[in-house]
Amino acid sequence: MAYRAAAVANEFLDLSDQAGKKITQIEIQKLVYFAHGWNLALQGQPLIGELIEAWQYGPVVRTLYDAFRRFGRNPITERATSDSFTGGRFVCETPVIHSDAPEDDLKARALVRSVWQKYGSLTPFKLVEITHLPDSPWRRAYEEQKPYISNEAIQSYFKSLIPREHHG
Repeated sequence: MAYRAAAVANEFLDLSDQAGKKITQIEIQKLVYFAHGWNLALQGQPLIGELIEAWQYGPVVRTLYDAFRRFGRNPITERATSDSFTGGRFVCETPVIHSDAPEDDLKARALVRSVWQKYGSLTPFKLVEITHLPDSPWRRAYEEQKPYISNEAIQSYFKSLIPREHHG
C-alpha cells in the first residue's frame, strides 16, 4: 500500500512533537526517504507513491518540498495539507496514514516509528551524510545526472543494509 508522502511526513511530525523535538525540511525529506527505503527492503513495496528526486543535498519528494518550503531552514510548525475541489466545493485536508487496509496502516505506522527511533535524533547534517554515502542510490543518480532515484535502486540498497541473519 503506497501512501501519500504528506501522510508519512505528518506521522513523523506527530512523533517529533511527542519527543519534544522540532524538525526541518531537510530532516523530514530524509526521514520519509529512509522510511520508504526500509519499506521497500522489508515489505517489498513502496511506502509512498511519489517519485524521489536526486537534488544537490539529497533525495527530495517534490510534494513535500512544496508543502514545507515556506519554513525555509526553520522548524516545521504545521502539518502538510492537501487541497482539492470536490463536489463543487474547495476541500483542505491533512493527510494521514489511513486506507481500507487497517493492517497495512498499522505496519506503516510501526515502520515510521522504527525509522524515527533509528534516525530521529540525528542532526540534519548527519542525515545528509548518510544519504550521500558512496554507492547510495542518491549518489549514483546524482552523479549520473538522473532526475529521479528508482525504487529498484532504493530497494536494492536498503536490502543490502539488512543484517545478514535477517536474509531469508
